Amino acid sequence: QVQNDMRRISNQLTDLQGQMGSGARASDLQGFGGASSRLLNAQSLKATADSRASVLNQLQARFGVQGAALGQVADAAQLLAQSIREAISANDGRGITTELDLSFSSIVSALNETWNGQPLFAGERQNGRPIKVDTLDELMATSSSSEIFDEAARHQVVDVGAGAPIVVSAKASEMSQGLFDALKQLKTLLNSSGGTIGQPITPAAQDTLQYIAGLLDSEATNFTTEEGRAGQIQKRFEAELTNLQTRSDLLTKEIGDEADADIGEVSMKLSTLLAQYQAAAKTFSELSKLSLLDYL
Repeated sequence: QVQNDMRRISNQLTDLQGQMGSGARASDLQGFGGASSRLLNAQSLKATADSRASVLNQLQARFGVQGAALGQVADAAQLLAQSIREAISANDGRGITTELDLSFSSIVSALNETWNGQPLFAGERQNGRPIKVDTLDELMATSSSSEIFDEAARHQVVDVGAGAPIVVSAKASEMSQGLFDALKQLKTLLNSSGGTIGQPITPAAQDTLQYIAGLLDSEATNFTTEEGRAGQIQKRFEAELTNLQTRSDLLTKEIGDEADADIGEVSMKLSTLLAQYQAAAKTFSELSKLSLLDYL
């Protein structure tokens, strides 16, 4: 019987020492008994929350870059409209050509912006550039939108598990066709004036410039609206990330309550078992010294 007690205590000591070393109550699910199903469920829910949070973090960063690109297009259009009006006010159009070149380059660069190698405004396509033209002369040579834009047929959408999938962005052609039309009108006016509008500006040219400036303002507003939409989605994701982090923390605590060993309790049990083991060992040692000769 003493040997059985010592074997039982030894096994318990091994288990408790394992808990002290690993910090866990058991090394496998079987060791958790009835709590194993609760533990598995909590671990699954936490993994889902953490996975979704990771996706939202990536999307938040993407929408930051996307919003900046949309803002860049809006700024370029507004600055060009402002430059046109200043030229009309000064009755000197010599600087419009330079301003047009700068705005065009900024607009094309922003619309061809990428995130992790994927174009932001090309629909669901994973590579390439949505804007095919690199210069104003190339733009002037186009006769259809297909010669300007290179996009997927469908929008890129993401499903973050919060209802209907979200369209990540409008495509470049949907947002900027009118803007490129306005740029073409301005370039046409410049070409018809020998490449630049001089000083003074004719009344007819002033009327055309005023009209084009109005178009540019309208297009800039459209891009500002898209930028605001990206910001709203960012804030929505930020709120969801906060909720997911709170949920993950609660589940982490629940998992810890089920899986983590109570080190203080384990330490007390170890002390008690060691004392029992030492007592059993002493008893076994004393019994081992006895023989029938002691009774003869």
